Amino acid sequence: MKKYFVFCLIFWLCIDIKSQEIEFEPLIKATYNSSLKYGSNFRVNQTFILFGNTKDYYFAGYKNYMKDTGQEEAPKKGSGITLTVADYFQERIIKKNGVTNMFGMFRDEKLLYEENVALKWVLYDDTKIINGIKCQMAAINKYGRRWIAYFSIEHSIPIGPYKFTGLPGLIFEIYDTRDDYHFTLIKLEKHTDDFEFNLKGYKKFNKKDFLKASYNLEFTTSGFPMDADMRKEFEGILEAKKKRYNNPLELKPFE
Repeated sequence: MKKYFVFCLIFWLCIDIKSQEIEFEPLIKATYNSSLKYGSNFRVNQTFILFGNTKDYYFAGYKNYMKDTGQEEAPKKGSGITLTVADYFQERIIKKNGVTNMFGMFRDEKLLYEENVALKWVLYDDTKIINGIKCQMAAINKYGRRWIAYFSIEHSIPIGPYKFTGLPGLIFEIYDTRDDYHFTLIKLEKHTDDFEFNLKGYKKFNKKDFLKASYNLEFTTSGFPMDADMRKEFEGILEAKKKRYNNPLELKPFE
């Protein structure tokens, strides 16, 4: 009962967004391959899409990108029940007017938070060739990890995967020094289709409460009415899930 009360209290503190959209006009679209180590024994490879301009951008897993842009293939008539394979990395990141927005869906609940991300990069003279493009090295300590990035001054749009922006060019590769999270650009193209993201149904939190709410939804039985035996079994499943996802990208979310 106490967990359920805490869960409800968090949602009372949120702001339900009725109808609003984020819109911008991108210039480029970049496709990244990634290797993501979510837990000590759980690593996945996933494709991501980044598109944007010199100020605004969108970043998400490929399947979520297809959904958000109306390109997801609809089930064929008479095909029966269909299962949609989702991205392991469910969050979308959209930066607009200098504000970084994180969107997530947990147990069918749509949550979001906004933050102003401060990044203090150090540039180095080291270079490497990535997909035929000469890139320069930069590094930063952020979110409890040390990140190494390679950017191209030939492509002067200062964006990159996740929340990493502000370099003198597009990030072609970025990884943490433990190589738990590694993103590499594999395709770059012009992209000028107007982008719109509908905020309807999203509940807005500050970052601290977003993390609490998403944790409750993902890893606790909060809000699930069930008998003692069922609860014990379900809690065992959730404990196993915690171990599988015990290595988040942001080890220190407020660093």
